[in-house]
Amino acid sequence: MQLDETILKKIRAERDARFKKLKLPADFIAPNYRGRSIVNLAASVIKILGGRIATAPLDAEILADVSGDVQRIVLVIVDALGYHKLLEALDAKPRNGFHALAQNGARIVPLTSTFPSTTTAALTSLWTGYTPAEHGFMGYQLFLREYGARTDMIYFSPVATRNLGREQLLDVGLEPEHFLAVPSLPQTLARVHVPVDHFIEEPFVESALSQVQIRGARTLTGFIATSDLWVALRDCVEAHRGERALFMAYWSGVDNIAHKYGPSSETQIAEIANFAYSFEREFLSRLSRAARAQTLFLLTADHGQVDSPIARAVNLHAHPDLRAHLTMDFTGDARAAYLHCRNGQVDAVRDYFATRFAEKFFLLNSFAALDAGLFGEGILAPEAEHRIGDLIALSRDDFYLWDRKEEPKLLGRHGALAEDEMLVPLLAARLDE
Repeated sequence: MQLDETILKKIRAERDARFKKLKLPADFIAPNYRGRSIVNLAASVIKILGGRIATAPLDAEILADVSGDVQRIVLVIVDALGYHKLLEALDAKPRNGFHALAQNGARIVPLTSTFPSTTTAALTSLWTGYTPAEHGFMGYQLFLREYGARTDMIYFSPVATRNLGREQLLDVGLEPEHFLAVPSLPQTLARVHVPVDHFIEEPFVESALSQVQIRGARTLTGFIATSDLWVALRDCVEAHRGERALFMAYWSGVDNIAHKYGPSSETQIAEIANFAYSFEREFLSRLSRAARAQTLFLLTADHGQVDSPIARAVNLHAHPDLRAHLTMDFTGDARAAYLHCRNGQVDAVRDYFATRFAEKFFLLNSFAALDAGLFGEGILAPEAEHRIGDLIALSRDDFYLWDRKEEPKLLGRHGALAEDEMLVPLLAARLDE
């Protein structure tokens, strides 16, 4: 059995063993925090570079033969690049840089995202090495008890007023650098004198979200497109050849395209191909031998995506009897919705879902999910248990909850436990080989 098949088999087996009490549907993929998730990848990066963290690293077999004597790591995160989607892109476009790496001995294996499989939670895990339960960034929309607000965590503004301006919570005292309960990856590596250089898109450089997730980097460089990303990354690796360092880059283009057109659209394959083409022409083929030496290249994602047809939206405003049992509209994500029930109304909400939505959503007790480790193990973030409601509505198939009066627009979504949103790739290759 090949390594990728072995890893996938272990992911499925651990879901059945660790989360048996949750009775998850057979087609769900649970996060595999004990050696086969993006959290463990971050821990492996730290440990390869000489740092320490309590989080378990990846299973030894995953990075065997590529992690020895490594001084530099280039870690590239492609938002919403699902495992199966990368394989599909490689088959569709056999002549690109990622395919060339694979043909020359690089390994491609599946890892799991976090739960929820959403950008705010998963990227924070990749940029810290801690699970959502530990860092407390547990969804796209969160009820922040300390501010009494149902909050959009991309914009850091109350949901009700986010159209009036971004980052409104900063005006009332939220300090992004103190929002997380855990250190960032650059802060952890600083203890062993390993600097981190970050590359993100220009609009995100000064955002509150970046200030939360990226703390302590040696440099934070904004770029406009994949062309200048790969040039800037190459120049940085060249400038620090011979030094111990971590170079991290994040690209949101695949996610943006999948949201707009749906992940089944050919546009997503085209974007992956363009990204790989720029990687080969502007980075891989032009990197000097000295810069390649003792350098490990890693490509991964925070989550994947599934199609979300407009007709599959379940709008809460069409169910006033259900809303009457809730203290507020849902938080979390449309495919992993946290339901905040009125006192004594949990059973009524359960009954409503059982009679109306049994084929569309799988309902979980939030605290049972937390206790079972679905959000991760370790020391809980101070507000973690207050941010996940009483029940979690997990989407089946391509259904999702909706709570706005206007029609939904996105044709691709993520957040729940479907295979295509939970499985992400890890492509690992030594550049000096």
